[in-house]
This record gives sequence, C-alpha cells and structure tokens, in this order.
Amino acid sequence: MNNIYAVIDIARDCQTNIALDEVFFTEKEFKPILRFYTWTKPAYTIGYFQKYSELENKNNYDIVRRLTGGLSVLHNTDLSYSFIVSDKEWDYIYNQEETYKIIHEQMKKALLSIGINCDAKQSENLSPNNFSCVNTFYKDDVFFKGKKLIGSCQRRRGKILLVEGSIHLKMSNEQINIFAKNFFNNISFFLKGNIIETNLDKRYITEANILIKNKYNNEKWIKLF
Repeated sequence: MNNIYAVIDIARDCQTNIALDEVFFTEKEFKPILRFYTWTKPAYTIGYFQKYSELENKNNYDIVRRLTGGLSVLHNTDLSYSFIVSDKEWDYIYNQEETYKIIHEQMKKALLSIGINCDAKQSENLSPNNFSCVNTFYKDDVFFKGKKLIGSCQRRRGKILLVEGSIHLKMSNEQINIFAKNFFNNISFFLKGNIIETNLDKRYITEANILIKNKYNNEKWIKLF
C-alpha cells in the first residue's frame, strides 16, 4: 500500500506555492501529496488557458499562470490546497466530476469541525461569462452565506492528477490545523494508501526556486495567452 504525504505548509509567496505544485506533479519519482498552504501577500493566479488580458489588476498584484485550468483567483487570506495523486491511489483519476464532488464533500464535512456549516447551493446559478472563479458557479461548488466558498480546477498528465483549489475563508492557524486533519481523515476513505503527515523537504524548495526563475517570473509564461 502506498504512502500519501499530507502537509500543512507555511505561508509562501504565489510563485513558490504554484511552483511547488508543479514540482510534485512532474517529479520523476512520483509521490502522492495533499498540501494545504497560505499566502504571504495578495496575488492572482490565472488558469492555464485563460487570456492574460481578461484580468483587471487594479492593485498591481503579482500574477502567476497555473498549470490547472479554470479562471482567475485572487489569493490573500484564503486557505489553498493541492491534491496530487496517481491512478494507484485514486480510482477517479479519469472522472473529473466525481473527483470534484468527493473532494468538496469531504471539505464540507471537515469545515463542520470548526463550526462552518455550508449551504446547499447548486449549479442553477451558473455564470458562464465571468472571468473570476469565485463569481462563476459549477455543480458541487461549496457555498457559505450565499457566496462561493470552495472551488477547484484540475490538470491530468498521463495517470497523475493535479487538483488545485481555494477555501475563501480566513482561518486561524489552530482552525487550519483542525480543518486539515479532519479533511485528511475524511478523504482517507477514498484513497488507496496510508496518509502520513510530514513537512516539506528543502530539496523541493530548491527545485521550486529554479522553476520560479525560469518560468513563473517569466512574462512569456505569464502572458502565454
């Protein structure tokens, strides 16, 4: 049975957070990982295929193009996550909708542990012409007090899946720990492997820094479309 590594990470800048996800997603000796992370300062991520010109960046925040699809997300006080698994750990590797549904359902349950009872709001409020993730609604999104609380986007490479998403809720460090540990416990039912909580090895930061220099700080990548 495989080990699936679970990390409650420290706050990092946008380039580092997104570069780390690529490091885990593409490394030759693949290791499945679930990571929660926060942000040192406000920044936008935009979906891989999204047009750079669609984003209105009035505050001149950093902009980073993700590997995953979807629309722009303003990161600030949100808790974000990556879910990176292969077909060996995840039976739904080719089922985007089921993956989305399961992850969000287990997050809704974990939010109850910190007193957040999410709304049951469905896809009839779909807004296809928005360029922002939080203003564009899909089936199985998670809502709280009428606003979109959790959304996510995906990218598959062969038999490996990357899911990135954000929980648009400001949590204390204590709340993050309680929520994350409950989520790890909840999602373990669907994973074929043992979840092991750990910290990031420094070599991943080194690899991420190389990607930042060559890619994520490069205008050619940021303005790809």
